[in-house]
Amino acid sequence: MYLSQQTFQSVLPTNVIFGVNSVEESLAAKIKELNNTKVFIATDPGLVQAGIPGKIQSLLKENGIDAVIFSEIEPNPHAVTVMKGAEIYQEESCDMILAVGGGSAMDFSKAVGVMASHPGHILDYRRGEKPVVNEIPTLFAIPTTVGTGSEVTNVAVVTDHEAGRKYVVASPVLYPKIAFVDPVLTTSLPRHVVAATGMDALVHAIEAFTSVRATPITDGLALQAIKMLKNHLPASYAHPENIEARSQVHLASTVAGMAFSLGGLGLVHSCSHPMSAIYNVPHGLANAILLPYVMKHNLISNYEKFAEIARIFDPSLAFTNDKVAAEKLVDLLNDFNQSLNIPKDFSVLGIQFTQEMVDRLAHDAMEDKGTIPNNPRKVFKEDVMKIYHQVLPLYQEEGELAH
Repeated sequence: MYLSQQTFQSVLPTNVIFGVNSVEESLAAKIKELNNTKVFIATDPGLVQAGIPGKIQSLLKENGIDAVIFSEIEPNPHAVTVMKGAEIYQEESCDMILAVGGGSAMDFSKAVGVMASHPGHILDYRRGEKPVVNEIPTLFAIPTTVGTGSEVTNVAVVTDHEAGRKYVVASPVLYPKIAFVDPVLTTSLPRHVVAATGMDALVHAIEAFTSVRATPITDGLALQAIKMLKNHLPASYAHPENIEARSQVHLASTVAGMAFSLGGLGLVHSCSHPMSAIYNVPHGLANAILLPYVMKHNLISNYEKFAEIARIFDPSLAFTNDKVAAEKLVDLLNDFNQSLNIPKDFSVLGIQFTQEMVDRLAHDAMEDKGTIPNNPRKVFKEDVMKIYHQVLPLYQEEGELAH
């Protein structure tokens, strides 16, 4: 579509403060500017072990700011945990939320903010149900992984563990007020987490770039993030003390978050959400495994855009026609995954998937209403089944393992 025929809005209200040691230098002052007095620090047990929330609590205490740490956030945060966190937030008379961690901490914090300002249960506010309309408490975000992007989005994903479903809670009031992107806080990440969360950022950028909601603004953000990740994620994975590579990857994650906040996500996420909700596969890892397969499916929808991505990964394709260049992308993404030791499929789970299990996954993927409509190729259930058949070890009646 010609630009002269388009109409769109682009709002990115989060103040992004980037820089090495930016948390130490700016966090307390920014909290004081807003006259907040008691901070609810939302984090996970792994980060507590690494000592990061404790250091932040001490930093705030030195500046006369009281803080309480809630550290029970699990991967793919459960609705039950959100309700428990909201109860403690109220009991402790907190007046702001500080999310410290990866996507799970961000999702949890936004959801707690909803429950601090709305009645009922968090699942009452999932997409398609009650709207989130009231302002939530002040929310600051400190991402400590290199993949979430959630520090600049208005979306939270909450898992209903009993139903085995992930639900989206979204509203313009959920954007964090400030995001501190401080590469120093990511240096203790295990390298497999760097690989998975870095690939999550790459998926965010690629899906935003190829989304049916893409605009010239989201294209610029997404392409810049793809370039930064292609150039620096392998080096960041190879050595955690390469602070320049880590800085590039950490900021790329935030830039990709801006892109998908405006442009949306697609079928990679539709397929990965059920894998996380039902089988507890880490979100970034599920996205990374699915990416080449979904790209192969989507190629015919926009050879020009997929060729543009392929040329970032292989500049020698500069003078190759779009269709040929685009078709090289699948192998290029497989090679990139391999350099980060990402598995080729979900056989690592040690599960043989029956047809009934695959059907359940495909059904839930098709119900992922926040992503399916954005995919550049219209999605049908049989296409989703075909993708799952390629990445899941299938159970055969003869008892053989097959793909």
